Amino acid sequence: MSILDPEWQTPIAEGRKLPPEVPVAVTLNGEGFAVFMATPRDLEDFAVGFAISESIVSSISDVHSINLNEHGEEGISVNLDIDDELFFTALKRKRLLTGTSGCGLCGLDSIRAALRALTPLSQQPAPKTKSIGAMFEAMQSKQTLNGIYGGGLHAAAVCCGDKLLAVREDIGRHNAMDKALGAGVRSGEPVDLVITTSRCSSDLVQKAVSARVGTLAVMATPSDLAVKLAQENCLNLFSCNRGYSFTRYS
Repeated sequence: MSILDPEWQTPIAEGRKLPPEVPVAVTLNGEGFAVFMATPRDLEDFAVGFAISESIVSSISDVHSINLNEHGEEGISVNLDIDDELFFTALKRKRLLTGTSGCGLCGLDSIRAALRALTPLSQQPAPKTKSIGAMFEAMQSKQTLNGIYGGGLHAAAVCCGDKLLAVREDIGRHNAMDKALGAGVRSGEPVDLVITTSRCSSDLVQKAVSARVGTLAVMATPSDLAVKLAQENCLNLFSCNRGYSFTRYS
């Protein structure tokens, strides 16, 4: 059947709930820092996770307060109050443009900043694949938004040993990971594994290393640069086929 054939065309969905997407601004000490298109849920977690995974702060103790403000149809802003020294350091790598839902590097003010210097992790034993598979299954069972909207959302989870600490969802894969990392940091529990339903590019490895998480497990084959960075920074990196068939790259 030709794609020009009217019978080929997908009918318009009527009354179906679609995943929400709104502009979300992360501000530091009241100063605009980055704007993302994101799912408007768990945004305090998102802002904290973003600050941790982008090396703006090193721990939740660096964040003095979190304030969320709604601006009608214009979107939502989340402000983190941090020390002036951390604030001025962050401004040196400020994102100048809007980041889309699917991009973790849009708007960086220099190409060099895309591959920022990382402090390698201490060598940590990798979890057993059986344990990772169990965490994938637990994460999928808690993807509530994905169930409400019938798909279209990425998910990420943070774990401590065999304990699932938090699951977060977002239309953007980087956003979902930041939300999960933020939830883990705010829980006060140590996070040793982060898993995500998305593919793995170099920026997800950078986020995991910056957040000091020892193992990253993803659902698709990683890029060559992602594997190189994982090996250089002692990050255990796994990919799997829906949580059942595993390959260890680092």
